[in-house]
Amino acid sequence: MSINVYAWPPVHAIGSEWTEVAPVQVSRSIITGAEYRSAAQRTRRFATIEARGIGKDMNGAGYMEVLKKYLAGIHAVQLHSYPINWWLAGLGEEETRAAALLDWTAGSAGLDWTAGGTEMIWFAGAVLSGTTGTDAAGFPIITIDGLPANTPVARPGEFVTVFGPDRLTEVARVMIARPATSDGSGAAVVRLVSAPGSFTAARVNIGTSDTGVFRPVGSCPRAVQPLAGDWSYTWEFREVFADEVGGFVEIDPWH
Repeated sequence: MSINVYAWPPVHAIGSEWTEVAPVQVSRSIITGAEYRSAAQRTRRFATIEARGIGKDMNGAGYMEVLKKYLAGIHAVQLHSYPINWWLAGLGEEETRAAALLDWTAGSAGLDWTAGGTEMIWFAGAVLSGTTGTDAAGFPIITIDGLPANTPVARPGEFVTVFGPDRLTEVARVMIARPATSDGSGAAVVRLVSAPGSFTAARVNIGTSDTGVFRPVGSCPRAVQPLAGDWSYTWEFREVFADEVGGFVEIDPWH
């Protein structure tokens, strides 16, 4: 039997954590004392969100209580990571490190663009091109073109998203391993934690969010409203996988 996966409500965080845990089993030889380690369970992500009680529209606490009702101790929530590094570090860099699909409309009707019978796709921001490979030390890399020249463009702990041949479908999202700076032509070699696959001139975005499906750890948070000032709900989440619960049904009750 599947579970519902609810979108996170429109409540901003004033604190966050996004990390990955790989449990291990440890044994030791009684003869030599040698230690042996092996994976005990699948690797999964953990997240913490400290959500505002007031929020920008003064409805934060209400959304938190509604989310608890929806989860009912059974269901899950779809989360997107907040910046792992200092959140101000990448502020304002979106237009030079990523592109978003641009939709055209006339009134409420969508407009399609074509050239010689072929659909045209429009983007807002920087359309970057990446080719994967390995560096001299054997680490996975992606060489990205289309960046501002001689500029720091990537930080460890950020994510790179790679898109397929249609330039719209996400095919990989991987973590950056170390800082990268573009050269004079606007190209940068970005070392990655893991290989995203083999791609040539694929569209990529830098500084994207990771995402996953999570359940609260233990009971849902409670919070006391003070007489003055803001307050917060601190949620602790543990990733859950579809094969563990019989599948997911995605629901967005906030729109």
